[in-house]
Amino acid sequence: MNKVKYILFCSSLLLLSSCSDWLDVNTDPNNPTSVDYSLILPNAEMQIVGSVAGDYAILGGLWSQHWTQSHIASQYKDIDSYDITDKDFEIAWSELYSDALIDLEEVKRQATLAGNWNANLQAVCLEAYTFQILADLYDFVPYSEALQGDKNLTPKWDSGKEVYTGLIASIDSALAKDFNALTNTYVRSDFIFASGNKDAQVDNWKRFANTLKLKIYLRQTESDNKVAALKSISDMIDKDIFLNRDAKISVFIDEANRSNPLYETNVRQLNVGTNLRASYTLMSYLQANNDPRIDAYFTAGSTGHFALAQGDFNELTSATPGAKTSTAKFSATTPAYFFSLDEVYFMLSEARLRLGNEALSLAAYNSAVKAAFAKFGLSSPDALLAGVYKFPSGGTFDEKLSAIITQKWVASVNQGIESFFDQARTGLPKISAVPASDPAYIAGEWTYSIQGVTSGAFPKRLIFPDISRRVNPKTPAFVPVTTKVWWAK
Repeated sequence: MNKVKYILFCSSLLLLSSCSDWLDVNTDPNNPTSVDYSLILPNAEMQIVGSVAGDYAILGGLWSQHWTQSHIASQYKDIDSYDITDKDFEIAWSELYSDALIDLEEVKRQATLAGNWNANLQAVCLEAYTFQILADLYDFVPYSEALQGDKNLTPKWDSGKEVYTGLIASIDSALAKDFNALTNTYVRSDFIFASGNKDAQVDNWKRFANTLKLKIYLRQTESDNKVAALKSISDMIDKDIFLNRDAKISVFIDEANRSNPLYETNVRQLNVGTNLRASYTLMSYLQANNDPRIDAYFTAGSTGHFALAQGDFNELTSATPGAKTSTAKFSATTPAYFFSLDEVYFMLSEARLRLGNEALSLAAYNSAVKAAFAKFGLSSPDALLAGVYKFPSGGTFDEKLSAIITQKWVASVNQGIESFFDQARTGLPKISAVPASDPAYIAGEWTYSIQGVTSGAFPKRLIFPDISRRVNPKTPAFVPVTTKVWWAK
């Protein structure tokens, strides 16, 4: 996979040089021997979005059936056919471990010495966010012994469940610090919450921390840790402690290596914008419900909106001309999200439902759908919420959960890694018993890739990377891409 190296205006646009260049520490007297944590933090933020909102977003969008591989290109055939090997996504893995997470450890070290618990909280949150995604993708990852440099070059691999326990403990520890201490300062190089006000920044990062905890607990609601997870959700749900705005980076500009990761990776670096086409799975749902987001998500083909069935990348152009199929729409300046506001509301809606408070679940659901439209600059979908997207208040728990998760899936275009995790966790959207071409197909149900190589089984994870196996003998043995992770349904 391509990897974007960002050369952004790091440190609040004060320095025009590669963020990575600041971290080149060697014996050359013309180069710095140490870097202040305020300059390291934005580099870590950009490394995270470069992988999560770039390579992993492409994976998530294909495996969430928002997009499918074009039938006149070949860039993502291995992903779309579930033909993943231990060489895939090695660069994203390395960028997160050797750059972002290492950077965040240094931010934590310096922030602790300075008593700046605001900066420490930011680093802890970003580290936990990254480790959760890695643990969810691989099920086992180096965690408790990771990031120790020369002190431990062969860290053990911890189970996802162990990682989750450690993440909650680290977040709680960071939240317990004294944020009233005079040593706390505003971090103006923070790309995510650069409000100009220390107290507002601290409040936003506290909300980020608690929203991340909620996501960690929700991920466990179909696992053997369900009871404890629901108890933890219940203990926090009635407090005003969750994000009430997007957590995003929105400083991208339309220049090479400074644009949105999806655009940079999939359009500029490949010099073509048509690799990813509309999946019939999502488009059929949008068309069936007259959802105006179809024009926000896709550029129509020569005859209007037209989609390929998932994995139908060997479709003949004599049957479907290349100009006919709708193309996934990307912009160089689109924000990259850690949490979008609609995602937060959907999580709150699910949490309320699981705790038995239907009225508050309904309210959060409506807020989520409205925020999902607003994210793409669309007007409030009141008619849809009163019609086909109306919350099924008189229905069963399963029907209500299906409404929440399905709408969350539709809203998560460009953030598809989360809807991929949700489907593995809840089984929603449902898997179709028939192919997309069957008259009995139900719009929005997932279909097995036409070119799939896993005998009808859907992917649930990534394969342990060979780059780790080559240097760490503790890397676990091969596990197939179709094997569930610990919290999956």
